[in-house]
Amino acid sequence: MFKPCNRHLLLEKVEEVVEEKKSTILVPDDYKVKTSPYGWYNVLSVADDCSNDARGRTILVNESMVEEISINNSKYYLILENYIYGMRE
Repeated sequence: MFKPCNRHLLLEKVEEVVEEKKSTILVPDDYKVKTSPYGWYNVLSVADDCSNDARGRTILVNESMVEEISINNSKYYLILENYIYGMRE
């Protein structure tokens, strides 16, 4: 298991079901609908020096702040603890 360091949290993306709607308006094939810049993630592990133990919680973060790291055919998602906007109750 990967152990984060330096105030980082190891995350797992919460996949949200997006309902695809049929449009009666013609748009280009490469058109992408604007999505929210925020996302929900489950916290799998936290660094020992984190001030907030969010392990097992679901947090809201800005997607652009999440670091995706690929090593040995495994993907890890990391974020610094101060980029957490909030947690689900």
